[in-house]
Amino acid sequence: MKKVLVFAFAIPFLLSALTCRKDDRLPPSVPPVKAVSVAEMSQVVGWALFRQEQLAKPKQNVLLSPYSIQTAFSMAVNGARGRTAEELQAFLGCSGWTNSDLNSGYRSLDVLLTKQAGHPTLTVANRYFYDAKRIAVKESFLQTIQQYYQSGADNLNFSAEQEALNHINGWVKTNTKGKIDKILDQITPLDVAFLINALHFKADWATGFAPELTRKAPFTRADGSKVQADFVYADRAFTFSATSQFRLVDIPFRDSTYSLSFIQPGQGNSDPQWHLNLTPQRWRALYDSIVYNRAEVLFPRLKLSYENDLIKSMEALGVRAPFSGRDADFTPMGTHLGGKNIFINQVRHKAVLNVDEKGAEGAAVTSIGFGVVSVPPQFWFDKPFVLVLRHIPTNAVLFIGYVADPT
Repeated sequence: MKKVLVFAFAIPFLLSALTCRKDDRLPPSVPPVKAVSVAEMSQVVGWALFRQEQLAKPKQNVLLSPYSIQTAFSMAVNGARGRTAEELQAFLGCSGWTNSDLNSGYRSLDVLLTKQAGHPTLTVANRYFYDAKRIAVKESFLQTIQQYYQSGADNLNFSAEQEALNHINGWVKTNTKGKIDKILDQITPLDVAFLINALHFKADWATGFAPELTRKAPFTRADGSKVQADFVYADRAFTFSATSQFRLVDIPFRDSTYSLSFIQPGQGNSDPQWHLNLTPQRWRALYDSIVYNRAEVLFPRLKLSYENDLIKSMEALGVRAPFSGRDADFTPMGTHLGGKNIFINQVRHKAVLNVDEKGAEGAAVTSIGFGVVSVPPQFWFDKPFVLVLRHIPTNAVLFIGYVADPT
């Protein structure tokens, strides 16, 4: 029988701090310029997967953490070779990179994203769980993910299924501050290892919204049906962009390191599938025409959650060898003690995001002046819209979502 290597990716917007990280200094050999290139990878991964997940689940809420997914698969590349590695690199947007470039660039960006003086808070935790009775793990792989991804490794007895599940899911719950209580439902006799990333983000708005202005109003779904929702409202200066194709409002969190963008179709865009046409280039172009002026902004309170296996979406993007029991090559990671081939058989992704008058909290696990004369422009997000939580200096995408129904 074929043996299985499972990567579980958890994607939360609110996750607990990575308590073992004490040294935020960059390794002296890490070129900071690589951080920008690695940040662009989160855009490549995010928008491509986002489109595929929307196609798979039309008219439903979709929520992904591109950075969580990117992190998990960046670690996985270090355990792959040949066509398996090439397809994962193409998926990540780093074809032709050496593992050294990828790892040092990731480390540079991770330090940049997580180095805050208290608020906002972004924490990233990685862990490799394996059973030494089923897989002979390469020490070089463990050293690499420890050095660049701060990932520890736990040798567990998978035959004691419930005990192993409690250990792994407990780690997930701890590193998502309880927002995601588990990533795995079972461990089969074919499972040999799990590579897991957990991400947690929490921040208050730079300028909050008055709770007394929150109102109930109808949200119109894509099919024309309506549902009552609580809408946050403000009339003040906002950063926004409006083109014939798309309209965007970008709301910064405290210290303006991160922001949450809300995107809706422009007045000249009558395409009901407008949200499928967003690309990294079109998204970035919106910020090129951004202005800071008075506007009325209304958006629903959000409590989003999403869970899916991402393999089908990744296969649609050309990633096939890693999921094939015949073609996968993860020998740089380790070998099965019975001589069977190791491949990925699930990419579990969970994400949650809460947004209200005060700010936002999310968690993910990848288990892989004012004008007073004229009327200000109105940005009312009372129909399906797209949201993006980004790191402003690098445009690294932490979360991306489609809100079909805020309730």
